Amino acid sequence: MRRSKQERQQAIKTLISNEQIQRQEDLVRKLNEAGWEVTQATISRDITEMQLVKVPLPTGGFAYAVMSGADYFGQLGRILQETTTDVATQGNMIMIKVAPGTGPALKTALEEANLPEVFGLIGDDAGVLVILREGELAKDFANKLTAQA
Repeated sequence: MRRSKQERQQAIKTLISNEQIQRQEDLVRKLNEAGWEVTQATISRDITEMQLVKVPLPTGGFAYAVMSGADYFGQLGRILQETTTDVATQGNMIMIKVAPGTGPALKTALEEANLPEVFGLIGDDAGVLVILREGELAKDFANKLTAQA
């Protein structure tokens, strides 16, 4: 019996909710052990489509997670407090460099925070460029962000 993409993605959600999956390879292996016949390319597409993010673990390292609602605000604080996070400012821009895989979680958390000072965000796998509205100073905003973390 062939299973649907929705069933596979539900299995992924269940797996990452119950276990700390840190790498795509681990996710592929666990799914295949559970009877799914998946490739890393398929799982990579699922991760993108499901908008999974890597979140810091209390014990160190990062694991996949499904984020929603209030999770984002706590996540923003945890990411900003990570020792691997680097915040640099210039004029009305802030570059926040994070551990690989954490950039999407940071960008989403900043979007969900709906901060009035923010004009726009550009993010990738390992960082987010925060562009502030005209007249906003990056140093002041960065201090505000890190103080709330």
